[in-house]
Amino acid sequence: MKPNNSMDNPGRIHFIGVGEPVMQDLAILLHQAGCVVTGSDQEIQESAKAKLEAHGLATAPGWFPEKILPDLQGVLIGPGVTTDNPELLRAQELNLLIWSYPGYIYEFSQHKHRVVVAGSYGKTMITLLIIHVLKFHNRSFDYVVSKQVPGLTHPVKLSNAPLIVIEGQDFMVSALDRTPAFLKYQHHIGVISGIEWEESKTYPSKEEYVRQFNLFEKATPKGGVIVYFDLEPVIAALSKVKQPDILYIPYKSHPGISVGGEEFLLDSVKDKRYPLKITGKHNLQNISAAQETLKKLGITSDMFYEAIPSFAGKKF
Repeated sequence: MKPNNSMDNPGRIHFIGVGEPVMQDLAILLHQAGCVVTGSDQEIQESAKAKLEAHGLATAPGWFPEKILPDLQGVLIGPGVTTDNPELLRAQELNLLIWSYPGYIYEFSQHKHRVVVAGSYGKTMITLLIIHVLKFHNRSFDYVVSKQVPGLTHPVKLSNAPLIVIEGQDFMVSALDRTPAFLKYQHHIGVISGIEWEESKTYPSKEEYVRQFNLFEKATPKGGVIVYFDLEPVIAALSKVKQPDILYIPYKSHPGISVGGEEFLLDSVKDKRYPLKITGKHNLQNISAAQETLKKLGITSDMFYEAIPSFAGKKF
């Protein structure tokens, strides 16, 4: 059984690791849509607990295998859930459907046009810029970002919209699926903002980390798009021979200028400038990535420049 590709009747789901980022917000979203939601976590931070309780989803800390019942549509497991988790073991014993949250998002959005923003840095800001411009122009779309941010009531929105914009994280989706989250969504438009390796248990070598972005490129379907920062090491991560049936769009920093302590975005084509509420060279790169991506979603340059001055996002 798969998650319904509609919010009309989402079923009955248990969250293992409900206190983890995005998990709590997805639980609240499904609860608000009429889903019967239960959840557990070993430790729940006060902020997460308060948020869940405010929506009628109070849960005591600990694991409760008795909550895992045969009539569940399935269970969602957080990235931090281990293979010996008693609730997970019970779900496996009952042969229930088990999703990671990226896996659930993908199943829900299979029939949507999917934009996935990946990279070591800048991906939250790029995702928020895209969301802001689409909202400014009243486009119908869903989204997933990695954290609660100013300006968004929830970091997850799921509906019957035809488009979804996803911040693609590089963590492994679950203890049962060692796939980086950004590869799970099967993008139509993929963005690579930058690549900067840091040694970790997940990625002990630079080569293995960089390889994931090459796989991201290769996962682009025929007619799909890769928007990428035109700088090493992103260029090095891409295939030496470009796939002929996908569109590659490089981007650099957007032209900008500082005048009297104020920041402006420059439109060199029309020789105009637009005030900015965000600053710094990295944000000029992020703006350029968002603009190139939005062009493929039908947002013209004029529409983009109209929306950007009201974007007040902070540094992410």
